[in-house]
Amino acid sequence: MVRVPPSRFEVEALHERLCQRIAELRSLVVADVTRVFLEVSSLPCARRLWSFEFAFDEDDGRVARLEARFTDRGAPDGAGEDLRGYEVQVLLPRVIPARAPADGVRAAVPAGAPAGSLVERFVRALADLGAYRAIEALEARSAEVYLL
Repeated sequence: MVRVPPSRFEVEALHERLCQRIAELRSLVVADVTRVFLEVSSLPCARRLWSFEFAFDEDDGRVARLEARFTDRGAPDGAGEDLRGYEVQVLLPRVIPARAPADGVRAAVPAGAPAGSLVERFVRALADLGAYRAIEALEARSAEVYLL
């Protein structure tokens, strides 16, 4: 059995912290939900951060989804494993702008995230996604967090 230093969170503890942090937001602006999601996902974890996913289909109920998955630290490859994680489902307003704002993405790499990290690459990928840029400044109707 591998002992985990007490300074590292279990995935379930990160999930709880994410729920609390989202509940503390004054308004559910997508950029702020994403920022909190990235900050919590960047905290030291007993498992290794394996992947992020962003999905959005405006024809399917106007729900955007942010997902983080974690794998065992000793595992060389996460394929075929039961990856633990959490997902934020953001219910968007009924009307979504046709174009993304020209001022760029507000999502930022949390302080302390190493250069070239998965978090940094995910933020760069979001900046390239017109679908994300189009919804980033919107105030969501709700944001639900699920443990996977």
